This record gives sequence, structure tokens and C-alpha cells, in this order.
Amino acid sequence: MAKRRKARLRDRWTPVRRRRPRLNFWNLRADLEPVSRRPLPGQVADQIRKRITSGQLRPGQRLESSRKLAVELQVSLPVVREAISALSYLGMVEVRHGVGIFVARRQPRARVLRVSQRRARRSELHALRALVAAETAALAASRKQSDSQRLDLHLALEERHRSVLAGEPDAFIRADLELHGFVAGIAGHPLHASLERMAGMGIRTDLAGRARRLAFDDELSELHRALVDSIDRSDVDAARTAARAIAVAEAAAPD
Repeated sequence: MAKRRKARLRDRWTPVRRRRPRLNFWNLRADLEPVSRRPLPGQVADQIRKRITSGQLRPGQRLESSRKLAVELQVSLPVVREAISALSYLGMVEVRHGVGIFVARRQPRARVLRVSQRRARRSELHALRALVAAETAALAASRKQSDSQRLDLHLALEERHRSVLAGEPDAFIRADLELHGFVAGIAGHPLHASLERMAGMGIRTDLAGRARRLAFDDELSELHRALVDSIDRSDVDAARTAARAIAVAEAAAPD
């Protein structure tokens, strides 16, 4: 009887489906990083390379011995030797047999050129956006907006705020760029709108890498509210100032 009773209860059992809590990325620890799956020699080479490019190791300076580096990095001696060989092949270090390992006095020109070009593109795009955003906001404030445009503008601002509460970095960056794109759209100047969209697409990845800091920057949030309010009041100078301040603050935000 007892077995039959258990069987009936088991048949009538309905599992309760619990809703999984939504993951909030803002609450994740900032220092957590994906586990690296790269080979150890590559990781060792990267650490030494960063010390060279950051200036901790100057051109012509002698590195510690391979044995000391192995102890410091907690890897085997062959791993360090393989990493040194890779850096030597790239021209970043010079191996003088019987003397030691030295930082190359002349770094590879191609690598230096790529780094300088990458930094130039980033800074130039931010500078372009600051210039375009300021004039676009001024144009938007100078035009008479319809009631629906004013409503949509405030809704775009609120969407940016809601994306912060949702804790989704991608959604936050998208809402932020869409707000500025909407300002460019109501400015009534196709060229400004195109430049704003181009600059926004160029710095999207850069902004995404600093989404956490940008999302919780109270001063930046106030600047966005000031931008919308100044356009609402048709205050051209205030709109221009707020838009330029936003672009400068986003460019200067630490990684």
C-alpha cells in the first residue's frame, strides 16, 4: 500500500518552476577577469613586454636572469627561455650569450607605429565627437521642437537611466549613443547627424570598455539631464556647453 501511495504522489507531483534572477553586471567584482587559456610562454612574454612599453624597463637596461624570472613568475625555466626567444624575434630584447638579456635600444618601428596610430584614432574620434556634439546640440536647441520630439527626447534620457538600473553594459552604451543620435536627428542637419553617428560607431568599443564607470558617474548623468533641459528651453549656449562637457568627460573617463 505504501509503495502504491508513493507512486500516486509521484505522478501528481508538479515541479515548481522558479524564475531565475536576472544577472546584474554592475554588481560583479571589477577585478574578475576571464581565465586565460593562452600558453604560458605567451603570457610571460606579455608581462615582460608590458614592462618595456610602460617604461619600467628602459632601452639598454639589463633584465634579470632567466632563472630569477622563472622564480618570480612561478614558471619553469624552459617557459621563460621560450618567452625570451619570442621577444628577441620581435626585436624587443637582445640576448648576449654569456652576458645577459638587454632591452633593445631600438624598438620595432612597425609596432610603435601601430600603437601610435591606434591612440591617434581614439583621441581624434573623441575630439571630433566633442566638436560635432557641441554644434549639433546648439542647432537642436535653436530649432523649435514639436511636443512629440520633446517627449521622445525625454524618453531617450529616461531609457539611458533605466539601462543603468538594469545593469546591462551593452544596453547602456546603446541607450547613451541613441540619445545623442536623437539630438543630432532633431537638429535638422544631415551632415551633423552623419558625423555624430560615425564618431559614435568609432568610439563604441572604447566606451563599452568603460561602461561601468560611465554608468555610475553622477556628474555625467547630470550633464545629460542638463543637455536635454537646455534643448527643451531652447538655450543654445547651455546646450553647446553641456554636449561638449559630456564628450570631454567620456573621453577622459579611466579604463
